[in-house]
Amino acid sequence: MALSRERLRASYKDACRMEIEALKPGNVHLFADGHGMSAAQFMMSAEVSSGPLTDPRLPVGQRMLEAVRATRLAVATNTNLGIILLAGPLICAAEMGGDRLQDNLDSLLRALSVQDTKAVFETIVTAAPGGLGEAANDVR
Repeated sequence: MALSRERLRASYKDACRMEIEALKPGNVHLFADGHGMSAAQFMMSAEVSSGPLTDPRLPVGQRMLEAVRATRLAVATNTNLGIILLAGPLICAAEMGGDRLQDNLDSLLRALSVQDTKAVFETIVTAAPGGLGEAANDVR
């Protein structure tokens, strides 16, 4: 059975909340800001990115790009690229229904298009993760 958009959106926001609630020495969490970011920015990012990431009208690559764009507009920094790249395909696979998420994910990943790939590339560039473009074999 496919999960509803509302359930997927709530699950994504719960995962983001749990990630920021986990005590991570050297990283941002509820009790420690860091790297120019706050826990509040992470929570805002979860809220604004949850809509595009669960939009059934968009292909997976475009969902991730729109989620990062929403994040940049809301908090002007990269707070959630990693979880967006992880959750995007999982959310799409969960929408497919059936008994095995793993099978859905396999089908989804095998069917990714050139447009999805381009959108993921633009997602990464738009998020502007720290250090991007500094390594000799980087994506730029």
